Amino acid sequence: MFRYAIFILFLCPIASADELYNSGWRINADNDLLAGQNTDRDYTGGIAFTLSGRRVQEYPVTLDSLRAGTDRLISFPLLYQSFVNMSFHSQQYGMLWFTPDDIESTAPIYDDRPYASLLFMSNSEFTVLPEKGVAYISRLTIGFLGLDAAENVQAFLHEATNSDVPNGWGNQVSSGGEPTAMLTYGIQQSIYTSAQQQLKLEYEGNLGFITDVNAGINWRWGRINSSWWAFNPYQSKYIQQSMPVFSSNSGEGNGELYLWAGGRLNFRVYNAMLQGQFRHSEVTVSSSDMERLVAEYWFGVTGEIVKKYYASIFVRGHTEEFKGSNARSATWVGLVFSRAY
Repeated sequence: MFRYAIFILFLCPIASADELYNSGWRINADNDLLAGQNTDRDYTGGIAFTLSGRRVQEYPVTLDSLRAGTDRLISFPLLYQSFVNMSFHSQQYGMLWFTPDDIESTAPIYDDRPYASLLFMSNSEFTVLPEKGVAYISRLTIGFLGLDAAENVQAFLHEATNSDVPNGWGNQVSSGGEPTAMLTYGIQQSIYTSAQQQLKLEYEGNLGFITDVNAGINWRWGRINSSWWAFNPYQSKYIQQSMPVFSSNSGEGNGELYLWAGGRLNFRVYNAMLQGQFRHSEVTVSSSDMERLVAEYWFGVTGEIVKKYYASIFVRGHTEEFKGSNARSATWVGLVFSRAY
C-alpha cells in the first residue's frame, strides 16, 4: 500500500480548470556577439523552445509528474492551496554553452572559466493567487553536461558568421556527458500596478547544477494589456527559463508595447558550469575562487507585432562569477518570439 501511495504521489499530475490546453509557444535565442563583443566568452549563447498549456502534463516525455510529486513531498502546495488560485504549466527544451576568452587554443586554459555546455528539458508550474497579489513557481530541470552538441552548434554558428573556430571543447566540463538536474522554487509579489506600469518583487531558491538563493525586482512600463504575472524575465538562469505563455487583452485595439528592466542579487553556493560535477573535468574553478555574490541586471522592450504574436529584444548581464586575473563581468543580447492563444 505504501509503495502504491508513493507511485500515485509522483506520477499523478493535478490539472487546472482555468488553463487552456494549448496556450502558446516561445523561442529564445541569446548570443554575446550581438552585444558588440569581438569574441565569444563566458556565457556565449543559448537557445530554448517553450511549449505552454495543460498539454505539457500529457506528453509521453514530461517531467511534470515528477515535479508535482516533489512539490507534494515537501508540502509546497500548502502555501497556496487554501486560497483561490490558478495554475499554469510549461515545458522547455534548450541548450547553453560557455567558453573562456581564448577559444583558439586547443590546450587547457587553467586561469579562466572552463568550456561548458548544458542540454536540458524542464517543466514548470506557475500558480497565481489573484486576490493576494502573489504567485508561486515550481520547476524541475533535467539535462546533460559535457555533450558534443554544443561544440557542433557553436562551430556551425561561427562558420556562418565567419568567426574564429572554438578549438578547446575537448576540455569542457564533464566532457563526454554527465546527467544533471536542478529544482527551483520561487515567489512573486505585486507591489504596484497601474494602467501603464507594473512592479513586482521576486524571491527564488535553486538546488542542483546551480545552487543559490536570490532576490530582486522587475518593472515594466508602457502600453500594457496583461496581468502583472504574465511577464517573467526574472525567471532566468542565463537563458530565460520555462514559464507559461500568456495572451494580452488587447482586443481589437492597439497591441502591447512596453519597456522593462530589473535586477537581482544572487548568493551563489555552487555552479556546475564552473566547478564541474562528479565526473573528472580537466579545467574547473575551485570553490574558494567562486564569487558568492553575483549581481544581475536586464532591460529590454517587448511589442505585440501582430495580434497575439510578440517579440522582445533585451540586454542582460552579471558581475564576475569567479576570482582571478581573468575574472570579468558578462553581457549578452537576447531575442524572444512568442505566440499566444
